[in-house]
Amino acid sequence: MLCPCLIPIGAPDLTLVSFVEISKSFSGHLIFGPVTGIIRRSERIGVVGPNGAGKTTFCRVLAGLDRPDTGEVHREKNLKLSYMEQEPSLDSERGVLDELICSCSEINHLEKKIREYGKRLEAGEKLHGKELEHYGGMMDRFERLGGYSLSSRAEKILTGLGLEPETFSQPVNSLSGGQKSRLALARALIGEPDILFLDEPTNHLDLKAIEFLENFLLETTSTVVVISHDRALLDKLTGRTIEILDSHVTIRPGNYSAFSQWAHAEAERLERERKNYERKVEKIEEFIRRNIYGQKTKQAQSRRKMLARLKPPPRTRRVRHAPNWEINISRESASVVIEAEGVSMAWPDREPLFENLDLTLMRGETLAVIGDNGTGKSTLIEILAGKIPPHKGRIDWGREVNIAYLPQRISHPVELSSVLEFMYAQAPELTIGELRNLLARFLFTGEQVEQSVDSLSEGEFRRLLLAGLIHSKANLLLLDEPTNHLDIYSREALQNALGEYSGTVVLITHDRELLSAFATRILEFSLTGRAAPGMDKVVEYDGDYSYYKQERAKFDRALVQKARKKPSSSSRPEKKAGVEKKRPRQISKNVLRKLKERIALLESEIAQLEDRKHELQLELADPKTYKQEGRAAELATVLETIKGEIEEAYKEWEQLLEYD
Repeated sequence: MLCPCLIPIGAPDLTLVSFVEISKSFSGHLIFGPVTGIIRRSERIGVVGPNGAGKTTFCRVLAGLDRPDTGEVHREKNLKLSYMEQEPSLDSERGVLDELICSCSEINHLEKKIREYGKRLEAGEKLHGKELEHYGGMMDRFERLGGYSLSSRAEKILTGLGLEPETFSQPVNSLSGGQKSRLALARALIGEPDILFLDEPTNHLDLKAIEFLENFLLETTSTVVVISHDRALLDKLTGRTIEILDSHVTIRPGNYSAFSQWAHAEAERLERERKNYERKVEKIEEFIRRNIYGQKTKQAQSRRKMLARLKPPPRTRRVRHAPNWEINISRESASVVIEAEGVSMAWPDREPLFENLDLTLMRGETLAVIGDNGTGKSTLIEILAGKIPPHKGRIDWGREVNIAYLPQRISHPVELSSVLEFMYAQAPELTIGELRNLLARFLFTGEQVEQSVDSLSEGEFRRLLLAGLIHSKANLLLLDEPTNHLDIYSREALQNALGEYSGTVVLITHDRELLSAFATRILEFSLTGRAAPGMDKVVEYDGDYSYYKQERAKFDRALVQKARKKPSSSSRPEKKAGVEKKRPRQISKNVLRKLKERIALLESEIAQLEDRKHELQLELADPKTYKQEGRAAELATVLETIKGEIEEAYKEWEQLLEYD
């Protein structure tokens, strides 16, 4: 379909990529298209759709990694582009930090050339004319690309994405799949390209890393095209949405929530049109039946021709991709569902995951367990499910408690079985017809129920497991990352089902939509030795996710203020033996007073500039901005100017501090 563009394709200063009537097929099956549209400078675009719909193929075509079967893609000349694959293949023997720094090829090339010139200058050689101009140009380019701060930026990005300093020297080929994904994401981010394509970037990220990524993408000057099922990220970040559904590409202004509202309204409109069409057809057919052989034969024949020309409205494709799940319970549990006292867990020769944990879970509560990866969240939920015993302490389950447990990782069954046979093993009391009806609610229809479970994708297998879990009618659900591998429609279906569920839930998830919607209490885990000063390794917040964020923000602010009150060794360097600190030259009191006034003025200006920077970032994150022609580009330019002014103000402020 034609993109409802606000800026014409011919605007070279704003358009980075334009595509005209592009399509792609595989083995005779249309994956997407034909579709026409543009990607503008400073845009943030979300790409959504079911698993396997062609989102990755579509973005690879736009990025120039694949060619379209029909149509053309035009990219701006000298466009700097970065593409993060969903499953990167990284097999280098270099350390993680070195690998990230080496990925910045232009900076590394400039640094090498600058060093070569530097050696010539040190040897006493003089540069003249174009050579001197070229050297100056390289120095300027190196600085603008952030060459002098490359190492510190690399460390900051790696740490923000959850790769801690102890992994920096670890060979890349020894990393886990999740760690490689985070490194691939860091490589895409660090170059600050003109346009950044990200394929499921929040996979393998914990909540802190997701929030770091979100803030990074909000502040970057790069145009961002992100494939994601993370609704919170899409809503906060994107101003335009592209949906690929049954090979049809729909492009709409607004974030995912705005798109979803429009899509549901559009589906309802099409359904009304279909019903009106069916009523009209039924009325015409009834007239033809009654009059074809009577006095109104000519009218009936005319109506028959009209009927042949009458085209049915398009059916909404959304029905097939919108699961409708309902979670019932067979019986109500006792008021106290779980009572844990003094629970500790430690693996041999390792630091304890957690110690002396007390927990009481009441009927109807939803306990969300959050925190860094590898902190023991999944181990706790396994203990609560009775799958493994705790190292110390006791667990008591209330009367009439019926548990259904969904682990984070589960292997496909070894024995070959069909989807229908697998479901029969979960629900032997159901007839074949009832099993088919149950599976249809989870989007397994027709011949799909005869498909081998071993051939299912991770997302399909996750849906099948959820079908068994929901059918169990358990009154206690222990869910470890239930949205993993689910597409955005299945995530919404699960959220709707949990919203109507009357039982008790313990939930581990990085899906902030689920956390915001259901968590009544929060249990936060931190890595051993990395809990904030003054905080336990496991902290309970007796409130919802919003309450947790407020309380955590208060605590973090208090830590910062406490740190500021302590004398800093960097700001107050100690005197070295035999070395006197250089004092500023003696100046008059009048000049000193003016310098102090300038310092105060600079501090005020910096505060105002920081406020203005924040306002601009918020406006760039607002979908309404992208409805105004040229507004996003204008804001991005102003933002860069503001950043430069802040940097200059800080430089002057630091120079004047010696007189304060």
